[in-house]
Amino acid sequence: MKKVILIILSLSLLLCGCSIDNNINEKTTIQPFIKNNSDEYVKSVWITYYELRELIGNRNEDEFKKNIDDAFKELYSMGFNSVTVQVRAFADAFYKSDYYPLSKYCFGKQGGEMKYDVLKILCESAKENNLRVEAWINPYRVSFDNDIKKLSDNNIAKKWYKGNKKSNVYVCKSGIYFNPASKDVTKLIVKGAVEIVKNYDVDSIHFDDYFYPDTTKKIDYQEYKKYGDNSSLSNFRRKCVSNMIKEVNNSIKAVNKDIEFCISPAANIENDYNTLYADVEKWACDSAYCDSICPQIYFGFKNVTQPFMFTVKKWLEISKNRIYVGLPLYKCGRKDKYAALNDSEAINEFINNDKIIARQINYLAKIENIKGFYVFSYSSLFDEKCKKEVENMIKSIQSTHPNQLNNL
Repeated sequence: MKKVILIILSLSLLLCGCSIDNNINEKTTIQPFIKNNSDEYVKSVWITYYELRELIGNRNEDEFKKNIDDAFKELYSMGFNSVTVQVRAFADAFYKSDYYPLSKYCFGKQGGEMKYDVLKILCESAKENNLRVEAWINPYRVSFDNDIKKLSDNNIAKKWYKGNKKSNVYVCKSGIYFNPASKDVTKLIVKGAVEIVKNYDVDSIHFDDYFYPDTTKKIDYQEYKKYGDNSSLSNFRRKCVSNMIKEVNNSIKAVNKDIEFCISPAANIENDYNTLYADVEKWACDSAYCDSICPQIYFGFKNVTQPFMFTVKKWLEISKNRIYVGLPLYKCGRKDKYAALNDSEAINEFINNDKIIARQINYLAKIENIKGFYVFSYSSLFDEKCKKEVENMIKSIQSTHPNQLNNL
């Protein structure tokens, strides 16, 4: 997700027992999330695979459970009611899977020994701490490393590539990806989502913004020639991705109709459509594809090309399903070099202000059709550069939609 921004994880994250000074009123109790209540307002934080790796560390099962309990307890005290955890960032898993090998980011070796079931513990801890839990997965990405030999022998991508289904896998400079036009790939993604819903007490399956890895014909041209039906290559690709999305939605609903399916695309609607071949407007308007959409509106108010409020309104115009908004806590205290070419005020907005995320939360809370927000990401909550911003953000989280707060 999220163009991988390798945030240096702070000591606080590694230890995770350290508490943030957030000035929480000790007499405030936060009400648990009411599952399947359409009026419930989602307040979630994304926990990436590399943040989850640090939470696991070299801990045994009991130590990890205590660590994750402490982390979730603190998130709940801040005012969050949901966690969105990246349990399959590549073609490997932080859980027991029939289709994907154990993640190398879990216990150090892809396809290695599963010392304990990370997702099972995450789900148990979330429920104990009154948090909704979402299983965040990347459907098409296999690896950032383009050396197929480094994949474990039980990785389906390696089996396909070394066998008679090489076209199911696409290797390029940026890494290894599954071919979105492959029917085998779609079946794999569907089965992978279904097994999570069947085996784990999750509230949602969550996809992020990675779909087609690039625009070259090398990925899927053979499938296009076979199944294109005189459509353009671009339309064929959008159809492939949309069909996969619809099949995932139908299949998880067949197992449990109450499981939410949320997609979190990049904020630029035109780029989603033309470059990633993600027909986000179709998905945002039709519950046959997903229940909710969460655009990653990672911009400040002064961004020159996509200012925050303007971009939110664009998404509201196209969305009929539930809509959430992803917020860029990771930018706080840093230059936003893509905000403008020469406008220093826009570029330095996250340096010169420490209430941007708080203001965004307050703005969203006033819009009836916005049903929540997601913060990217967990480690930024403990980043020294974000400290003041986080304090202000927590105040806004706890004051918005106060139906979830009881001031005793």
